[in-house]
Amino acid sequence: MRQLFEQEYKKIERSLFLVAIGYLHNTENAKDAVQDAVLSAYQSYPTLRNQEYFKTWLTRIVINKCKDFLKREKYTEPLTDQLDACAHVATEDIEILDALCRLHREVSIYLTLRFYHDMTYDEVAALLQLPVSTVKYRTKNAMIQLRNYLEGDVS
Repeated sequence: MRQLFEQEYKKIERSLFLVAIGYLHNTENAKDAVQDAVLSAYQSYPTLRNQEYFKTWLTRIVINKCKDFLKREKYTEPLTDQLDACAHVATEDIEILDALCRLHREVSIYLTLRFYHDMTYDEVAALLQLPVSTVKYRTKNAMIQLRNYLEGDVS
């Protein structure tokens, strides 16, 4: 059981970290949230009925841990002060990751799940418990905001 959990976790480890950064906008807090989520998931892993939902299940736990963290904390540090903590992130991703973290967390989560976590609109909708049309609309708006930010138009 432990080996299977570790094997599946390793496949999505980077994506989970990016989801946490999308919520918390702080690398250290994101690492802590993912670590807490993985510990919780490991402890309740035997209750997972369908192994095919492992990715969605663990992502939901990460999101819940991030939300819990935000309830406890009143502020977060900007990611740009801690880019060295993202040494495992590819160089070409750092500018986009920085821009994602400058977007509001309710906006950046759609892009993080959709493109960094490689989830379909249906999967994102199920995970966030929203209609697919809402996820598509919000993802499109998030892309526009990200493009505007990257092009220097941050009005």
